[in-house]
Amino acid sequence: MEENKTVEVAQVATPEEESSAINFGLIYRTLVLNWKWFVLSVIICLGLAFVYLRYATPVYQAYAKLLIKDNDQQSGSNRTSALLNSQTLGLISNSTGIDNEMEILTSHSLAEQAVRDLKLYTTYYSVGKVKANLMYKDQYISVDMDPAHLEHLNAPVSLEIQRMGNKYHVKGSYYVPVNENSADGPYEIDKTISQLPATIGTKAGILSFTNNSVVPMVDGSKMKVVMLSPKQASYKYVGALSVSQTSKTTTIAQLTLKDEDPQRAVDYLQQLAICYNRQANEDKNEIAMRTEEFINGRLEKINAELGNTEGALENYKRRNNMVELKMNAGQAVTNADQYAQRLSEANTQVALLDEMRSYINNPSNKYQPLPSNVGLSDQSSTTLINSYNELVQRRNLLLQSASETSPSVLPLTQQLDDLDRAIKRALNQARRSMDIQRNSVASQYGKYQGQVGETPEQERMLTQIGRQQEVKSGLYLMLLQKREENSISLAATADKGKLIDQPASGGRVSPKKPVIMVMALVIALAIPAVVLMLIQFFRYKIEGHDDVARLTTLPILADVAVASETAKTKADIVVHENKNNQMEEIFRSMRTNLQFMMTENEKVIMFTSSTSGEGKTFNAANLAVSFALLGKKVLLVGLDIRKPRLAELLEIDDKQHGITSLLVKDHPTWEDIEAQTLSSGINNNLNVLMAGVIPPNPAELVARKSLDDIFVELRKHYDYIIVDTAPVGLVTDTLQIGRIADATVYVCRADYTPKESFDMINGLSNERKLPKMSIVINGIDMSKKKYGYYYGYGKYGHYGRYGRYGAYGKYGKYGSYGSYGHYGTYGNYANSHYGDKNDTSVKR
Repeated sequence: MEENKTVEVAQVATPEEESSAINFGLIYRTLVLNWKWFVLSVIICLGLAFVYLRYATPVYQAYAKLLIKDNDQQSGSNRTSALLNSQTLGLISNSTGIDNEMEILTSHSLAEQAVRDLKLYTTYYSVGKVKANLMYKDQYISVDMDPAHLEHLNAPVSLEIQRMGNKYHVKGSYYVPVNENSADGPYEIDKTISQLPATIGTKAGILSFTNNSVVPMVDGSKMKVVMLSPKQASYKYVGALSVSQTSKTTTIAQLTLKDEDPQRAVDYLQQLAICYNRQANEDKNEIAMRTEEFINGRLEKINAELGNTEGALENYKRRNNMVELKMNAGQAVTNADQYAQRLSEANTQVALLDEMRSYINNPSNKYQPLPSNVGLSDQSSTTLINSYNELVQRRNLLLQSASETSPSVLPLTQQLDDLDRAIKRALNQARRSMDIQRNSVASQYGKYQGQVGETPEQERMLTQIGRQQEVKSGLYLMLLQKREENSISLAATADKGKLIDQPASGGRVSPKKPVIMVMALVIALAIPAVVLMLIQFFRYKIEGHDDVARLTTLPILADVAVASETAKTKADIVVHENKNNQMEEIFRSMRTNLQFMMTENEKVIMFTSSTSGEGKTFNAANLAVSFALLGKKVLLVGLDIRKPRLAELLEIDDKQHGITSLLVKDHPTWEDIEAQTLSSGINNNLNVLMAGVIPPNPAELVARKSLDDIFVELRKHYDYIIVDTAPVGLVTDTLQIGRIADATVYVCRADYTPKESFDMINGLSNERKLPKMSIVINGIDMSKKKYGYYYGYGKYGHYGRYGRYGAYGKYGKYGSYGSYGHYGTYGNYANSHYGDKNDTSVKR
């Protein structure tokens, strides 16, 4: 029973459809129907992720909170006063800036100290069957190098130690430093140590080996040792350490370190805090030490002056045989004494000012702390000196992790220069003021001294000497007191940073199993999806129905499957009487669709294609058989007279009878036509008019009027006439034959016909060069879901069970149209896009 199927027509895309960037149907066919590749990819990627998680070295995180203390130990009121004084001078103090301290905590110099203290420049691994495991504090043997050579090491020393009975076999390699950036080597180490501790001399330094009593090394076990210089090892910890401020209102720094061993990370953070305090204390003590040096120098000078004064008094008394002096001066002497004391104090201040000016003008003391608390009475100079010392301390701290040209150092340098000039101006102004004050006191002193002119000269001299002794003794005692205060300050230095809580491990941070598995799953789904979409994007041949529907608006009559050998009874005919398999249904559908396209008096159906090998002869022959099974009288005409294949397809060994014998006649009659017509041998209703003898001028032959006369007669005697023609993409014969046809079936082949051929097909349709064009897609392998296409045929299941259409597996056996020489002999074939029109290498 025939199925009445309508012609499937590819609709013209609407603007809304053309603007859509997502073709969900294509995505479904391309991705979902290839689920096996996705399953395989998921299995592989998840397996690789599991293996990675099994053997990857885990990374842990340790945390610590460090309180950065305020260096200024003054009371709140004093601190406010100092701030106001600084603002008066246009300066803002920021000695406790948390940002600066965070930079110091991440400096390489501080990390290098911590690495050196913990000996983290040497890394140990236990060598297993699959991978080497990190060892920390539980290594079998500890390895070190002499400090002098260790500091200059600029390439790693790699060692492998194996326990062999009671001995240890050491082998490895090392490099000898040439300069800071290059090394000579490698040099090999291959030694056997009988007992520990032991040393091995190398060109890079002396390696020392000591036994770790915590974990003994068993016989046959191996360990790997990698040694770097502390400077090189510090880069790892600087990169793994992050420092952040817990809050903008606090001076608490959050230290976070990532490392392969959690205990090592905890130990490093703790040692880092120790090194930070050590460095801060050294910086803070530098001012006190310089102050102590200044006081000691002044004490030496004043002690010498005091000795000279006491010696002068002793000599004066001895010369004048004096034992006791009586005070005979009155109020004038008392006043003179007061002004003398004030004059002495003024002279002392002048001396101190001169000393300070000399010290600050010394170029070697530039950007160095200045002596403070030395007894200057000028408060502005003292305040400026204190501010200067604070800035010097901050600048020296920054210079440990930055250069002098760093943007963070240059402002401090500028402030120091400004303060230096301000201090010099203040000292000069104080010196001038003191001179004026001293001159005034000296004037008053001379006035009262004149009043005691009658005082015995001896009493005056003794009083003067005693006064000098008293002044110098007071200054000496004051400096001694300042030195003791400075010593107490030096001894009472507190740590700048305090660990609020002891460092603790925060657990494993990588690799994270959920993240790795999710990433593996995403990659597993992405790889086949991308590959399939790329294949879909780059393929240039049609793959199936949807491709053709997108490329043309012509009706698609049928999708012809690849026929198996078991479906054929004679030659390549797959349509048989009283059978109801897939191939019969396909050609019934094609037959029905053609009947809907053609009117009552239309009966000539022409088959053509773009190039040879697309299956037009196969489809024409089987459609002819399908029409014959309706009880219609059908004629199959072979008008591919350049390279006829109809006789070969139907296995008819007759090359004499054919239409070329009729075309050469001017007015062929029915008797002439009937004489050239043969029985198909397949169905009694099907006759065959083959090509016959191959002519030398096929293009001119089909252009003759005799072709029209022949088909006028054929229309009278046959219900349907199926015409097999030459490929329209190669020769122009078919365009000539189109005048006698009522409908044109254009055959294209899956995985064979290029997509660009449809430019020509659409052009032929738009220019109406061929009548009632429709499309047949041939050679679809329905056993495969190739590139997302999936075919089934109702209750019959998949066409793929019929296998491959073997007869058309290779097309080269039919030769080429080139056997007739250049195509130029038969006309101009420039409309073909398959290469040069004179190229004879195009295969059918």
